[in-house]
Amino acid sequence: MPLNLSAALPNDVSIFQERTSIYIFAAVMLGFIGLFGFVLNLLVIVTVAKNAKVLWTPNNVILVNLVVGDFLVAALGNPFALTSAIAGVWFWSHEVCLWYAWFMSTMGFASIGNLTVMALERFLLVTYPMRTLSLRCAYILAFLVWIYALFLSLPPFFNWGTYGPEAGNISCSVSWEIHDPETHNDSYIGFLFTFGFFLPVIIIISSYYGIIRTLKKRGKRIGKNKREKKVTKMVYLMILAFLIAWLPYAVLALATQYFNVQPSQIVSVLPALLAKSSICYNPIIYATMTVQFPNTWKKMFSINGNKQEHRSEQTR
Repeated sequence: MPLNLSAALPNDVSIFQERTSIYIFAAVMLGFIGLFGFVLNLLVIVTVAKNAKVLWTPNNVILVNLVVGDFLVAALGNPFALTSAIAGVWFWSHEVCLWYAWFMSTMGFASIGNLTVMALERFLLVTYPMRTLSLRCAYILAFLVWIYALFLSLPPFFNWGTYGPEAGNISCSVSWEIHDPETHNDSYIGFLFTFGFFLPVIIIISSYYGIIRTLKKRGKRIGKNKREKKVTKMVYLMILAFLIAWLPYAVLALATQYFNVQPSQIVSVLPALLAKSSICYNPIIYATMTVQFPNTWKKMFSINGNKQEHRSEQTR
């Protein structure tokens, strides 16, 4: 027996060390994601609020809708996962797990919904430049995004689908690996993949393809090559960022549910962290690629910003 115990001990120690390393890495990453996500999204919100007369456009209404969701994830959702990563296990109660899973799912679907609306708005703006989106229509679309998100995230509370701890056991989400005939979890997950991922991706890619195609057709006639290149670059970054953040998580969830894949802890944790990191680069992409935002930030943080603004007002 002592020999068997000593032979098994190194393996147990190795597993413990691996788990500890994963949790430390997750805690560090979640700390950075939470901090930068909170600051970056708050900065965008404050920027728009301080310059509402200029920046409160229909397109930016949807942008703020997206940023507010990302800010709420950083402020209200991230601390629960961070605490659990430090503890090495889900630190909170089962009820909190259910709330966290619902909250994060709602925010994720809202983010995808906002991206889809922005893609459609840009496509319509380029294709039909004489038809602009009104503020009233933007408000309605922003509201409908949250209805869409709730439509996807609420069914588990009505016995269709299941929420629970994720494989890494430091956060909670849809129970991708559970096949429960009582809650019809399989059909609910199929519903989520169809309307919460595949359909929005198809709309986004189709919209941006239409944008690029339209700009190429009009490029020579309009003669705005710089604008075409900038839009093309922004479109590429938006699609790339979205796919980088969510595609690995979606593929793993799909494999877990329909192909009975049982990933290791590190394979389970990494895609979830990558998806959570989207709250950081969404505001960077939309803010830095829009001319108004960098100029506003310079005015806000430049020492001579007030003097320059005062001079510009005097010259009007």
